[in-house]
Amino acid sequence: MKQFTIKSLISLEGIGVHSGKSCKITIEPAPCNSGIVYIRAPYDNDQSIVAADYKNVSDTTMCTRITNEFGVTVSVVEHISAAFYGSGVTNAVVKLEEGDEIPFLDGSSLHFIEAIEAAGLQEQSEERRKIRILREVKIGDEKKWASLSPFGHFMAHVRCDFSARGLKTEPFIYDSATDDFKKDIAGARTFGFFSDVEYLRKNNLAIGASLENTVVFGNDGQAMNPEGLRYHDEPVRHKLLDAIGDLSLSQYEIVGRYEAFCPGHNINNLLLRELFKDEKNYAFE
Repeated sequence: MKQFTIKSLISLEGIGVHSGKSCKITIEPAPCNSGIVYIRAPYDNDQSIVAADYKNVSDTTMCTRITNEFGVTVSVVEHISAAFYGSGVTNAVVKLEEGDEIPFLDGSSLHFIEAIEAAGLQEQSEERRKIRILREVKIGDEKKWASLSPFGHFMAHVRCDFSARGLKTEPFIYDSATDDFKKDIAGARTFGFFSDVEYLRKNNLAIGASLENTVVFGNDGQAMNPEGLRYHDEPVRHKLLDAIGDLSLSQYEIVGRYEAFCPGHNINNLLLRELFKDEKNYAFE
């Protein structure tokens, strides 16, 4: 399969979920093998470029933040990263015109996907870069863990345990060969619990979160959002959305099976670091 970029510019703006401030980005086409890169102003300065690379992940507190060697950061890259994966975009430049976060939009990847579809895709001359998992790599403990193992294409199996929060959570399986990313995963929104709101506010976290961009569950385990859930198992689907965004920072299309229990951004990044520790774990295609 070939590499792809976008045909025309994309402009998106919205609230930053952690800062609560306005954020605006422009997504531009990029040449083959350049991957996904973010640029903070001034745009003509190489020190402002932050590559979407797992090695650049500097913080995983309630989002994935990447930082370059000059200390320039870009926060909340997981949802747009998942959208690039789900749309087949392998090369793009994301310019941050306002703020240091990616706009949170509705808390999912859906609006990013729709914007990419409206812009259109441009096929490029080079083949897509893939990495095949050769043997199982696993990280974590009995409370939360994630693994990558050999498989013929990308498949994911995610389980979560929110029983203490009053939620029943079923396992969710995604097969890239048969399932539709936009339909099955992209619309799953960030979620949280009303009982955590006071803690978050005291620690200046999720200042921009609201019922417009986050599914909030009350003490009874029911969604407080007037429109309800988009999927009956929206939380576990969003966990997978985040994982796909985090895994895309490998800069390759993963050919293998991802399995996880109660995963988070930190576990996902540690998994990639463990994978690349030993060349016997993988092969480039």
